[in-house]
Amino acid sequence: MSARWRLLLDGPGAGPWNMAVDEALLRSAQRGGAPTLRFYGWDGAWLSLGFAQSLEAARRAACREAGVGIVRRATGGRAVLHGADLTYAVAAPAAALPAGLHATYALIGEALREALSALGIAAERSASGAGAAGPGGFDCFQALAAHEICARGRKLAGSAQRRAGGGVLQHGSLRLGPDPLAARAAAGLAADAATSLAELGFALSAEQVRAACAGAFASVLPATLVEGSLDQVELVQARELVARHAEGLDRPIPWGISREPVADR
Repeated sequence: MSARWRLLLDGPGAGPWNMAVDEALLRSAQRGGAPTLRFYGWDGAWLSLGFAQSLEAARRAACREAGVGIVRRATGGRAVLHGADLTYAVAAPAAALPAGLHATYALIGEALREALSALGIAAERSASGAGAAGPGGFDCFQALAAHEICARGRKLAGSAQRRAGGGVLQHGSLRLGPDPLAARAAAGLAADAATSLAELGFALSAEQVRAACAGAFASVLPATLVEGSLDQVELVQARELVARHAEGLDRPIPWGISREPVADR
């Protein structure tokens, strides 16, 4: 039997709000709340940093000059430039997903691959033995980690996961089009590290890709997806968390989600 999951279909949002909502969903999952699949976009260009990632003053100034916002994620991993992508988030009690970081990555990776296949796009998950680049890497899309999505040998979707306090949050960026040149240069990201649906020859709207992803997630989880919205507790928490996601960029910040050990990638 399929489980019942909440489906959140959000439009473009500012970076701090997007990240605050995802963290509020993780907190809800830690309380045993409904497992949730969320899709959303970004209002303009935003560079998201992994929670422990540093950012040089020169790069921060260049982003400011180019109008690229900066936000820090609650998950690990490396920098992602958003704005020309569709972002998904899976937030659920750990019991609602396979045990362990890599098993959850594999499941979600398969859902993304099936969604792309339904759209006529030949994509594959990277080998289970793949590994992320060394700690000096800055750009998420410069290297493939296990179970990530690539096409024609280049990375198409990047993800990051956090497991803490009995809850799981995995969110990721599926590239619909190439990043604007000025935004990419300001963020200091590689010019040829990744690909996008447009660069593969597929002119698809975010709504088309979102619908395919929702169908694939429902099949792979398996789950019955019921469209909903944030509950009152989640909404209040997201509003309280917005400021923290917009500040503290000079150094990693203590999230305080849980004192239990976490697993990140």
